[in-house]
Amino acid sequence: MSARIRMRVLRVPCEKVGVADPWAFSEAHESEFPALGTCPYFAVAPTVRPFIDYVLRDQISDAQSFGKTRSLTPAEKRRYGPAFRRLFPEISMDDVRHVEFCFYSGCEAPDYYDEEM
Repeated sequence: MSARIRMRVLRVPCEKVGVADPWAFSEAHESEFPALGTCPYFAVAPTVRPFIDYVLRDQISDAQSFGKTRSLTPAEKRRYGPAFRRLFPEISMDDVRHVEFCFYSGCEAPDYYDEEM
Protein backbone atom coordinates (compact mmCIF):
# COMPACT_ATOMS: atom_id res chain seq x y z
CA MET A 1 0.00 0.00 0.00
CA SER A 2 1.26 3.45 -0.86
CA ALA A 3 1.25 6.47 1.42
CA ARG A 4 2.63 9.97 1.65
CA ILE A 5 6.01 9.84 3.33
CA ARG A 6 7.75 12.82 4.90
CA MET A 7 11.53 12.46 5.17
CA ARG A 8 14.41 14.46 6.55
CA VAL A 9 17.73 13.20 5.16
CA LEU A 10 21.35 14.08 4.60
CA ARG A 11 21.92 13.42 0.88
CA VAL A 12 25.04 12.94 -1.21
CA PRO A 13 25.20 12.19 -4.96
CA CYS A 14 26.70 8.78 -5.70
CA GLU A 15 29.18 10.33 -8.14
CA LYS A 16 30.63 12.51 -5.34
CA VAL A 17 31.55 9.43 -3.28
CA GLY A 18 32.59 7.07 -6.10
CA VAL A 19 29.56 4.78 -6.02
CA ALA A 20 28.68 3.47 -9.49
CA ASP A 21 25.79 1.19 -8.44
CA PRO A 22 24.01 2.31 -5.25
CA TRP A 23 22.04 -0.95 -4.92
CA ALA A 24 25.17 -3.13 -5.11
CA PHE A 25 26.90 -0.75 -2.68
CA SER A 26 24.00 -1.03 -0.21
CA GLU A 27 24.12 -4.83 -0.41
CA ALA A 28 27.89 -4.83 0.18
CA HIS A 29 27.36 -2.62 3.27
CA GLU A 30 24.09 -4.13 4.47
CA SER A 31 24.77 -3.42 8.16
CA GLU A 32 24.63 0.32 7.37
CA PHE A 33 21.61 -0.10 5.03
CA PRO A 34 18.98 -1.95 7.08
CA ALA A 35 15.82 -3.17 5.33
CA LEU A 36 13.81 -1.74 8.19
CA GLY A 37 15.63 0.39 10.63
CA THR A 38 15.41 2.86 13.40
CA CYS A 39 16.53 6.33 12.37
CA PRO A 40 19.20 7.28 11.58
CA TYR A 41 20.18 4.84 8.83
CA PHE A 42 21.63 4.91 5.33
CA ALA A 43 19.38 4.20 2.33
CA VAL A 44 19.43 4.41 -1.44
CA ALA A 45 17.37 7.52 -2.22
CA PRO A 46 13.94 6.86 -3.81
CA THR A 47 14.86 9.12 -6.75
CA VAL A 48 15.74 8.87 -10.44
CA ARG A 49 19.25 10.32 -9.95
CA PRO A 50 21.47 8.11 -7.77
CA PHE A 51 21.91 9.43 -4.23
CA ILE A 52 22.77 7.94 -0.86
CA ASP A 53 20.58 9.25 1.95
CA TYR A 54 21.30 9.23 5.67
CA VAL A 55 17.73 9.16 6.95
CA LEU A 56 17.25 11.27 10.06
CA ARG A 57 13.47 10.95 10.14
CA ASP A 58 10.77 9.21 8.12
CA GLN A 59 7.09 9.14 8.84
CA ILE A 60 3.68 8.72 7.28
CA SER A 61 2.24 12.17 6.66
CA ASP A 62 -0.75 13.94 5.18
CA ALA A 63 1.43 16.82 3.94
CA GLN A 64 1.33 17.78 0.28
CA SER A 65 4.37 17.09 -1.88
CA PHE A 66 7.20 19.51 -1.20
CA GLY A 67 10.94 19.69 -0.93
CA LYS A 68 13.64 21.97 0.35
CA THR A 69 17.38 21.66 0.63
CA ARG A 70 20.31 23.50 2.18
CA SER A 71 23.99 23.10 2.94
CA LEU A 72 24.98 21.62 6.28
CA THR A 73 25.96 23.92 9.12
CA PRO A 74 29.48 23.54 10.58
CA ALA A 75 27.93 21.84 13.65
CA GLU A 76 26.06 19.34 11.44
CA LYS A 77 29.24 18.57 9.49
CA ARG A 78 31.02 17.73 12.77
CA ARG A 79 28.08 15.74 14.13
CA TYR A 80 27.38 13.60 11.06
CA GLY A 81 30.87 13.42 9.53
CA PRO A 82 31.87 10.25 11.44
CA ALA A 83 28.81 8.31 10.18
CA PHE A 84 29.57 9.26 6.56
CA ARG A 85 33.31 8.56 6.92
CA ARG A 86 32.58 4.97 8.01
CA LEU A 87 31.35 4.37 4.46
CA PHE A 88 33.19 7.10 2.57
CA PRO A 89 36.56 7.84 4.24
CA GLU A 90 37.45 10.62 1.76
CA ILE A 91 34.07 12.40 1.72
CA SER A 92 33.85 16.17 1.78
CA MET A 93 30.90 17.06 4.01
CA ASP A 94 30.49 20.12 1.75
CA ASP A 95 28.96 17.68 -0.79
CA VAL A 96 26.25 16.58 1.65
CA ARG A 97 22.92 18.45 1.72
CA HIS A 98 20.17 18.56 4.32
CA VAL A 99 16.95 17.71 2.44
CA GLU A 100 13.36 17.65 3.68
CA PHE A 101 10.65 16.36 1.39
CA CYS A 102 7.26 14.70 1.24
CA PHE A 103 6.29 12.37 -1.60
CA TYR A 104 3.81 9.66 -2.49
CA SER A 105 5.58 6.35 -1.93
CA GLY A 106 3.99 4.83 -5.04
CA CYS A 107 6.18 7.17 -7.14
CA GLU A 108 9.80 8.19 -7.25
CA ALA A 109 10.65 11.19 -5.10
CA PRO A 110 11.91 14.35 -6.79
CA ASP A 111 15.70 14.66 -7.01
CA TYR A 112 16.09 17.33 -4.35
CA TYR A 113 19.75 18.17 -3.85
CA ASP A 114 20.66 21.56 -5.29
CA GLU A 115 20.19 24.47 -2.92
CA GLU A 116 17.33 26.96 -3.03
CA MET A 117 14.68 24.58 -4.30
